Amino acid sequence: MNRFLCAFALIFTFGFNGLLTAQATEIEEIVVTVTKKSESTQDLALSITAFSTDDVEARQIVDVQSLSQNVPGFVHSKAIGSGASYAMRGYGSFGVGAATVSSFVTSSNGHSRGNSTLTDIGFFDIDRLEVLKGPQGTLFGRNAAGGVINVITARPTQDFGGYADVELGDYNSEKLTMAVNMPISDSVRTRLALLINDKDGDITNLVTGNPMNGRGELAVRFSLDADISDDTVLKFTYSHQDASDTRTQEAITHCDQDAMYGCDPYTLGALNTSAHSGGSFN
Repeated sequence: MNRFLCAFALIFTFGFNGLLTAQATEIEEIVVTVTKKSESTQDLALSITAFSTDDVEARQIVDVQSLSQNVPGFVHSKAIGSGASYAMRGYGSFGVGAATVSSFVTSSNGHSRGNSTLTDIGFFDIDRLEVLKGPQGTLFGRNAAGGVINVITARPTQDFGGYADVELGDYNSEKLTMAVNMPISDSVRTRLALLINDKDGDITNLVTGNPMNGRGELAVRFSLDADISDDTVLKFTYSHQDASDTRTQEAITHCDQDAMYGCDPYTLGALNTSAHSGGSFN
């Protein structure tokens, strides 16, 4: 009997170990360029979160707001006018105005751009998203005290082709995202990407009767890659965007304080309540 139990335990142990071995998966390596050169995230001594194209689609990261929901410690909200506020690890730019200097850098392909432009349009036809936490002044200047968001756009390839995605929804919501890859020669490649995002307002101003919280956005990007030599590539990118929306200007939060979660994820809670019993400050 004892020998039967020992044999059963041995078989169960080997079978369980084999099951664990069969289910083991290899961690995907992501190469980033936020340090001005191509490096694996596993080799960098930085707090960095990187999302590949597949990650962006699977997590439905369409703009900075949805990005903040996938990066711990990162907070974002659309602010007054076309402005936007960013905060990382509790530190950021909460004021929006001509006299306010941002402490968070947003860049496209390593080149700085306005925070509000990234908030208005969001992400389309991108290759990768990179988020760095904490001071990055060495490579991105003194305004990168809070962190950096680097958007890597899709580059042209030698294959002719493209795609088009259409989304339709309530309140006449229409969103078109498309890109066409057009090689000119063996050494010159071009790519044209387009985003159109329209939606009627779903909130009515009871005083004027006008609809609010709608959006109308157009963005286009043209990219050209030319091989100068075997190890030199000239990369040119031109982008234009236009946004006219009536989205709500200030973010609001509902919180039902909870000792474990901070805010209870299963209840709505009161409006503009801090997640901590001691309060919060901006």
